[in-house]
Amino acid sequence: MRAPAALARLVPDHARAMKAVMVETGGWGGIAHYAWNLCAALAGTGVEVSLLTNREWELGHLPCRFKVDRGLAGDVGYLRNVKALRDRLARSRPDVVHVQSLLSTRLDALLWPVIRRRVPVVMTVHNVRTHERIRWDDWTLWRCFAAADAVVVHTQQAADVARRRLPTGARIECIHHGDAGFLQGGGQPDRLGARAGLGLPSHAKIVLAFGAIRPYKGLHGVIAALAELRRRYPDAWLVIAGPLLSGSEDEYRSAIRRAAVDDAVVFRPRYVPAKEVAAYFAAADVAVFNYRDITDSGSLRLACDMGTPVVATAVGSFREFLTDGRTARLVEPGDAQALVAALGAVLADPVSAARMAQAARALAASAWSWAESAKATARLYEAIARGGA
Repeated sequence: MRAPAALARLVPDHARAMKAVMVETGGWGGIAHYAWNLCAALAGTGVEVSLLTNREWELGHLPCRFKVDRGLAGDVGYLRNVKALRDRLARSRPDVVHVQSLLSTRLDALLWPVIRRRVPVVMTVHNVRTHERIRWDDWTLWRCFAAADAVVVHTQQAADVARRRLPTGARIECIHHGDAGFLQGGGQPDRLGARAGLGLPSHAKIVLAFGAIRPYKGLHGVIAALAELRRRYPDAWLVIAGPLLSGSEDEYRSAIRRAAVDDAVVFRPRYVPAKEVAAYFAAADVAVFNYRDITDSGSLRLACDMGTPVVATAVGSFREFLTDGRTARLVEPGDAQALVAALGAVLADPVSAARMAQAARALAASAWSWAESAKATARLYEAIARGGA
């Protein structure tokens, strides 16, 4: 019998808050932002939640409604991080542990079945596919997910993939990724102020490609599209901002030179700190997502939530929560002319583009709100901890 469940039966439900430990190992990037927002929203529902994260946690400047333990580190070895996790669970005695990212994609398949013997485990599957198709990582990831009492996905397409990959009868909960949350800060900066702060041209029509740079995101197609777009709109610029996770910087700079758009591309292959994220979206006239396939995208949700018009490919989950002409412009993947036409249409008619962006923002504030995500997550915790998997 699991100790937290036994303890719950000794204390009346109305007298005791649900206790959860959230595990997010990196301390930076979209998953760290997601974990912060979810913890804050869960605290608002009455869940007693604590976050176990990295000592290099980039969000330490934010006020928290939840406890934070920076007990993990990337340079101390796997076993020391396992000890930090077990110590946190021993101190907290949670009803559930919710895993946002693993300690090791290679070794955690051995860890989580052991943890689950003492406390129920929920895992969020942020990416149901390993983007670079690393077979060993893919296998071990799904071994971890199969060990959980429940897995959380963000879209129906991701749920379909999870059903095919997980054992029959696995508990799969579709809970939407929340909105931009704290990244909005005290309000989005104005366009000219954002451009000045980021060193971007004030006069340009800016197309933004934001997020981690990986082959499946189709940036080579966007670079090629810019050359055609500038024949119609000579003041069109492309801003590429995000960490380079696959491929080489020279590969992209060579593509920019071949397209003869060197003087109209700002290429920043580096991680964008949380404090700068809102400024990039405020500075842009349109955000482009030329993905080959996708089950979810935190960057696209940021664009919608911050009111930046979106042009995206009609692939995967993009078709699930975007409507062409209403909340975004959608084009078929690989259709270079359609991509250019959609970007041109947004740049040519900023009034219609703003109307479309506001519709997407309204969607983000309702169906994608953290309040709704937290309520669904708290219900899942209750079902898992009180009633079993």
